[in-house]
Amino acid sequence: MLSFLIRILLFSSWLTIFFTSKKSVKRYLPVSILSSLLTMIIVFVGSHFKFWKIRGGKKAAISTLLSIVLGAFPVGTIWIFKYTYGRFLLYFFSNFIVNFIYAFPIISLFKKVNFIKYMKFSRIHHFIVAMIISIILYGYQSFIGSSNLSNKHS
Repeated sequence: MLSFLIRILLFSSWLTIFFTSKKSVKRYLPVSILSSLLTMIIVFVGSHFKFWKIRGGKKAAISTLLSIVLGAFPVGTIWIFKYTYGRFLLYFFSNFIVNFIYAFPIISLFKKVNFIKYMKFSRIHHFIVAMIISIILYGYQSFIGSSNLSNKHS
């Protein structure tokens, strides 16, 4: 039951999108999709190599992983970019704080309530991978942002 509530909370993060402009969502949706894609790749690799253990059968594992990949991560990406894009140090430190909170207290909570348990993948691994992904995402947004500007001026 608790796992179900966590899944609902992760998906309900999409409701916060109503509090931002359509322009921001449109501007940062591509980087948000890339965020989900990269996270999905990590989930597939991690599942194959048994980096983590998820309580329940395959159906529960899939819904747990999808709630993580399609829930808070893409929405969080949109919000972080909305408030920090164009100021790399602010972006980097915002991601540092968010990734640290997720990797340590939240993952510990998930383990405590049997939502997900890291086996061959530590919380520090999670933090490092998340920071690498955040730098990749910033580079991608910078690339598509600059190509959009050059297309408007052509």
